[in-house]
Amino acid sequence: MNINFLSKKMLHRLREASLRNELIARAMGALPKERPYIVDATAGLGRDSLILAALGFEITMLERSPILHTELQKALKAAKKILPDTTARLRLIHADAIDWLKALPNDQHPDIIYLDPLFPESKKSASVNKEMVMLRNLLGKEHDHADLFETAMTCAKLRVVVKRSRLASNIVERAANFSLTGKSCRFDIYLVPILKRH
Repeated sequence: MNINFLSKKMLHRLREASLRNELIARAMGALPKERPYIVDATAGLGRDSLILAALGFEITMLERSPILHTELQKALKAAKKILPDTTARLRLIHADAIDWLKALPNDQHPDIIYLDPLFPESKKSASVNKEMVMLRNLLGKEHDHADLFETAMTCAKLRVVVKRSRLASNIVERAANFSLTGKSCRFDIYLVPILKRH
């Protein structure tokens, strides 16, 4: 598993990224002069966090796999000279997301928690993404999605954003407040009730 934040494809996307054309930024509720603080609880390959950091968001990335954490460290170090402002907004922590979030003091709770659980396995083996297979092998048994979601909802100040494949079922039975759908994925947005915001 090699994570490269400096590939031609990624650098082109970073150059073209804006609050308007990046669906993930819109899912975060970003305003031109306001950027919520985000915890990416399932960092994975780190691309979504990198895009958000390039758009001005401060991000804490949590990754429980020691191998993925090491590869993310290498990728961030390699990108530091080329993308100094972007990488400065990223903090990487090797931790189990549920344990880390539960231990977080109230005054350090993030505005938004982002969840990108592995998409359900495709029934058509030919369509299975090679990177997805590698991630499954590295991560092994996943968290119970319901536990992770409920922990996130308890900890987030404003919203929890969940990335799903376009036609996948919701992460939990609860309906999202609203969704933003792209060509291959969608972002389900769950707003924290006003009375529970802190």
